[in-house]
Amino acid sequence: METALFFIMAAIAITAGGMVILNKNPVKSAFSLIVVMLALAILYMQLSATFLSMIQIMVYAGAVMVLFLFVLFILNVGVEGAFSSRMYKRAVAGLVGALMGVVLIAAVLMRGSRMQQLPGMDVAGDFGHIKPVGELLFTKYLLPFELLSILLLVAIIGAMLTTRPKWPKLKLPPELWPGTADEASTETGEEN
Repeated sequence: METALFFIMAAIAITAGGMVILNKNPVKSAFSLIVVMLALAILYMQLSATFLSMIQIMVYAGAVMVLFLFVLFILNVGVEGAFSSRMYKRAVAGLVGALMGVVLIAAVLMRGSRMQQLPGMDVAGDFGHIKPVGELLFTKYLLPFELLSILLLVAIIGAMLTTRPKWPKLKLPPELWPGTADEASTETGEEN
């Protein structure tokens, strides 16, 4: 049953991944990517990595894909034309992809008989659960975790500052600024 579920989810993930690349409509490609993320979450669940599976669904299939769709709708990206007007580029890309597929299949077939569990590859019984991940994150890896949060905060502030519109400078009367009214009156020759 587990093997059949693995092959079904792998086939769904590969098919949806192909649709991400081959679909001309970017919104349909984004929805295909959501299907890939959900299939990966089921594969993580099958590996008993429940925490990773839930994070895959909430963060990637949820938040990140909503952000992708939001950007697509803001940019108003329509259906694109042909990928390339030159056939040789398409042919080279197809040959490279086919060659990579043949190498991958050959590697799996060659190692197929030796795919037993190697010594030293045992994992803990609570692998992938929330408690050990939280303990490691907030004890051993607390400093890198906090540095990463500061880095992300700086990146967000930088993105906001670089993409904000340039505000026009307001020309206010000098009376509204303290100390400038006296300077303005002396420049014009007026006395208070």
